[in-house]
Amino acid sequence: MFRSLVGGLVLAACTLSGFAELSGFAELSGFAETVDAPSNARTLPMTFALLNEGPADSCGTKCRQLVAASGMITADTSRQFLAFLRDNPTQGATVVLESDGGSVLGALELGRAIRRLGLATTVGRVIERRPKSGAKYGEKYGELNSRVDCQSMCTFVLLAGVKRSVPLDAQVLVHQIWLGDRREDAVAANYSAEDLVVVQRDIGSIMQYTVEMGGDIELVQLSLKVPPWEPMRVLSRDELRRTRLDLSEQVTEKPTATKTAAGPAMAQDLRSAANERGWMFESRAGRSVLRRTHPLTVEGERIGSFDLAFTCAEASGSYNLTYKEVRYGPADRDLPRSIAQVELIIENQVRSSRSAPPSAGCSAANWNRLRAPWSRCG
Repeated sequence: MFRSLVGGLVLAACTLSGFAELSGFAELSGFAETVDAPSNARTLPMTFALLNEGPADSCGTKCRQLVAASGMITADTSRQFLAFLRDNPTQGATVVLESDGGSVLGALELGRAIRRLGLATTVGRVIERRPKSGAKYGEKYGELNSRVDCQSMCTFVLLAGVKRSVPLDAQVLVHQIWLGDRREDAVAANYSAEDLVVVQRDIGSIMQYTVEMGGDIELVQLSLKVPPWEPMRVLSRDELRRTRLDLSEQVTEKPTATKTAAGPAMAQDLRSAANERGWMFESRAGRSVLRRTHPLTVEGERIGSFDLAFTCAEASGSYNLTYKEVRYGPADRDLPRSIAQVELIIENQVRSSRSAPPSAGCSAANWNRLRAPWSRCG
């Protein structure tokens, strides 16, 4: 198992003045609606285009009308979608979705608009083509490329189609909704009671919408398992059918729910203190240290924690990095009890990796005298 470490953020300081600049990184303010989108999501708002599927000599009278819907979902997307269809009337078209998600309430409004209009949905990208010869020379048509993703709240827009299908080479991915201005570092961010009200209200809206669209509540349950610091969950073909996102194949019987024994209570020294959720500045043996502890989870279930520590090295302009991981809980979850290797990524480049021999459920790796132009050590 490999653990990737992204180093660019934390090397802002090995001095107190440098840390003062860094300490404001996790101070997020403002009251935002929940947004269901990954941190690296494309930010361009969703746009629309209408094309007939083709070429006509391949699908004949069965050519579908395709409404390409690509980009982030915003609070205005539903209004813009309806305005587009007023200018481009269509009946029985298929909305082709390619989106990283976006506004929770905006997605639900878009889905309800699709259902009211009796449109079908699928996942893909519509590529504009023009015949190079023949009677239809120069007449554009749409060609469907299904090797794309429908992520986050796009999943619930897909659920709105009166007919819906997911091509075999497309992916549908889900995770928890979160406050949009606190997704980048959800563990370190601060939350108020009002924030929790917003999130729970929107979860309730998603549940009501799912039932309204004829989906299965398992879709919400699968989404709520995955916190924002974990990779999104790719729904399997069976899950797509069971949650009724794909109606092109017969729905299989739901798996029988089984109870699993709860893991042992965490020892106090393995828990992260409330004031250690973000980056902390401290001194060890007369050296400045920048460190943090972060939970290790699998679909929201905590299996341990890891600790990162950056210290200035003796050589000017260089630093040392230490990674330590501790795992605990039952050993029957088909998860490795320790990691074999840790990979260091700085500025999107793999710099090096270190073996991490386990010892009593603990793995560790060290890098010494690393150098980077943005380091303030020395």
